[in-house]
Amino acid sequence: MSFKAISVGCAVPRGDFDATVHSAFRSALNLRLNENDPLITLTCGDAEFPQGIRIDAPSGFSFEIFYAGAAVSCREHILRCAAPALKIDLRGAARFYCDLPSLKADMTRPPAAAVWRRAWQILNERQIQSDAEIIARDLIHPNAPSRSAAARRAGEAMRGLFDAARRYDRLAAAAPLRLLVGLGSGLTPSGDDLLVGYLAGLWCAVQGKNERIRFISALEKELIGLSHRTNDISRSYLYHAAQGQVSSRLANLAETLCRADHSNISAAVWSAMQAGHASGMDAASGLLIGLANWADGDIAALAGIIF
Repeated sequence: MSFKAISVGCAVPRGDFDATVHSAFRSALNLRLNENDPLITLTCGDAEFPQGIRIDAPSGFSFEIFYAGAAVSCREHILRCAAPALKIDLRGAARFYCDLPSLKADMTRPPAAAVWRRAWQILNERQIQSDAEIIARDLIHPNAPSRSAAARRAGEAMRGLFDAARRYDRLAAAAPLRLLVGLGSGLTPSGDDLLVGYLAGLWCAVQGKNERIRFISALEKELIGLSHRTNDISRSYLYHAAQGQVSSRLANLAETLCRADHSNISAAVWSAMQAGHASGMDAASGLLIGLANWADGDIAALAGIIF
């Protein structure tokens, strides 16, 4: 099998490297470089990832033919796996990189506030219709009925994290982070997905302010210490999100919101929500809350986040 890479994420090594197959799924193949390094992911979907290599594969192709432990090498921008035989040409692939701070989110601007409200509405309606465990609006209301113990803990943690970020209280943020990391089941637990989106929202709103940068840096250090609480796949997403690097779907939603692009907001929300069973909805929830975290007054009050 021989494929061309469409895009290569910014976290994929530019030079030669050796790896082994960590896990294989229909549309994704995870590679491990070293024991403590984030994973690299080969994908054949339509989304880019900071740790991803997106390939031009035919319809119906599946990575499930690969087995854990198989050796993989990359030499002179050609990635190969011997059993089964696979060759991926990385030359000429676009480099995927997020620049969330350049969006300079300000959800108090009336156009941005209107688009934020529309995204919030679409997200909550979809979560309710699909009987999702976590509903975005329930995360921000302390008296909302919880659908499960995990949803209750997620709400407590998100409200605590929101309050800590408002006050730039790095110590107060530690307990909510401990509650969220690894919370829930699945390849990417809901607590981790919420954090990925939330971190993206904070990076969008950093606006070059030192106290905000210092707060996010403190979250990153705390997350590294808590990384043993979740699995390798989810740990990789958290690691990159803490540095402002997320999937193209989530980044596109963030840009659509920050640019107050009302004509494209519905499509951007629906695209972001497609990731996994509930992962996309959880990440979008975190993103919207993160975007409103450092907004002054109106947008946060409208969402019910200030309490």
